[in-house]
Parts: sequence; structure tokens; C-alpha cells
Amino acid sequence: MSEEKLLAFVAAKAGACYDYPFKEDFETAVLRHKDTKRWFGILLDAPNGYCGREGAGYTRVLNIKVPPELGAILRENYAGVLPAYHMNKTHWISVLLDGDVSDEEIEKLLALSFELTDKRNRQ
Repeated sequence: MSEEKLLAFVAAKAGACYDYPFKEDFETAVLRHKDTKRWFGILLDAPNGYCGREGAGYTRVLNIKVPPELGAILRENYAGVLPAYHMNKTHWISVLLDGDVSDEEIEKLLALSFELTDKRNRQ
């Protein structure tokens, strides 16, 4: 999925927005609930080595929240799904934007992460 398509999907989703909250970092986008500012995703660069790639440099990844059981299934079935870079690896996954996860699947996972992080769904 292209970064532009991903951000357009978020911008079109009711109750969602994205921003670049880190000082002097205009690459890392945080995907949020408009009302609570709670994160449901983050678009960032992860080191190639972490992503199973050779050479110096970085790979664009999307971190999203999923139920632990689903995260395990996704990591088993997709080479492009990894334990989350710089996040809780039980509840979050990293999806390589140029990996083997379809755009439709990424959109479904974003919607799920949005639901899971919605304050109205908290117990």
C-alpha cells in the first residue's frame, strides 16, 4: 500500500486523523482518534535489519494494534507482518507497506485497530 493511499484512507475515516507530532520529524505520522487523540497506528521507518532486509537504511512500516491471537496468525501467514517495532509486541504488529499484505487487508486491520483503541470499547 502506498503511503499516500494509507493516509487518504485514514483522513476519510469518520473520527480519524493523522499528524506529525514529533519535533523536527516530518516522516513519522501518528494515526489518531479525533476526539481523544488516542493512537490507533503509527507510520514510521524501521531499520532494514529489523525488517529482515539487507543493507543499511530503513523500511517504511505501519504499526497497528491487534488482538494477540490475530497478531500471531498474521505473523505466521505473512512475511510482511512482524512484531511491532518500538511498541508492545504482544498487542501491536508492524506491517511492511511494500510487503505481501494486500491493501484491502491493511484497511481491515486499520479499522480493527481503530475499534480496539476506541475509548468506548474500554472495559
